[in-house]
Amino acid sequence: MYILNSSEWLSKPRYVCGIMTGTSVDAVDTAIALFSNHEGKHIFEIIATACYEIPEEIRELIFRIITEPVPVSDISLSNFALAKLFADSVRKLCMDSGFPIEKLDAVGIHGQTLWHEPEGREIAGMQIFSTFQGASISALSKLVNKTVVGDFRSGDIALGGQGAPLVPIFDFEFLRDTNENRIVINIGGISNITILPADCKKEDVKAFDTGPGNVFIDLAVQRFFDLKYDKNGEIAEKGSVIPELMNNLKSIPFVKKQPPKSTGRELFSKDFFESLINEYGSVNTKKEDYVRTFTEFTSWSIAENIRLFAYNPLRIIASGGGSDNVFLIDLLKKELPDIIIDKSDKFGIPSDYKEALCFAYLAYRTLGGLSGNIPSVTGASKETVPGVIAIP
Repeated sequence: MYILNSSEWLSKPRYVCGIMTGTSVDAVDTAIALFSNHEGKHIFEIIATACYEIPEEIRELIFRIITEPVPVSDISLSNFALAKLFADSVRKLCMDSGFPIEKLDAVGIHGQTLWHEPEGREIAGMQIFSTFQGASISALSKLVNKTVVGDFRSGDIALGGQGAPLVPIFDFEFLRDTNENRIVINIGGISNITILPADCKKEDVKAFDTGPGNVFIDLAVQRFFDLKYDKNGEIAEKGSVIPELMNNLKSIPFVKKQPPKSTGRELFSKDFFESLINEYGSVNTKKEDYVRTFTEFTSWSIAENIRLFAYNPLRIIASGGGSDNVFLIDLLKKELPDIIIDKSDKFGIPSDYKEALCFAYLAYRTLGGLSGNIPSVTGASKETVPGVIAIP
């Protein structure tokens, strides 16, 4: 169904499945929601959610593409493997939840970020800015026999924006408040925040990446403990901060860079992580100390960006895998003692599925001909209807 720039799409409720895989490359988050338009005000009802593990062989392929020179055949393989993985996830979610796949109107995918370079570089005398999210949208559309929307970031990049973050339109529509200054934080592999002043207009919204979320914490836990993540921050809590390492991390220019800004594993890479591990520590350093230091840095970098760039927020609404890290959230509360910190679950948005819901919503907006980026957030020259649409 191709109805871009048509009121037909918005004329009745639509079931949309959103799919998200983040920089941690650990799982496929899937969510089906029913979106409705009421005279320009949007509401949604969550129908089903599920998280499906990414097979280790595909994870290894993704990380190899991100970190090493690889043949184009590997990139092509990942593009179609991800499409098949996403198609299987959609079908499984429908089957497990009892939702008839025939009722599904569309699918929205973020895709797997393989590269993000909004600062650009020169080629043939041209300054080129780029981003690349893997998963063949066309193949996925054929595999699930549904309209699929993806590649949401490229249009914003072409208009001079960062291509990120894109979640703020969701935050603006569903989490802003008439009376409260709010900040919405998502702690995934990378952390980002959305600043929502009380009773704000869309052009008042600011949002940006703050630096690492779980990426260095997960790498440390995997390296030293052969675990995927630090459950509840239990390992970090047993460690102590390594002062020299913490000082080095705090000196990373990106953290205090003026927004708009976005980042990813291009900066906070495994190679950078390994160089830090090799340079800092002594015979007396415990393995837990590295996990503690990276956890403290994630907390500090989020808080520092709020101190530098936010508007006296009353409340923080947290989501993403890092919001489940009890110790990390406790550290953030100590950094920002005057701010209430809640999880998005309190506001009817499951913290583990917020981004999947966001990309379902972005697909809903695109198919209704509505803009999805916010220029005050990304730095783009204008609003745009984002994404590429594939029809079955």
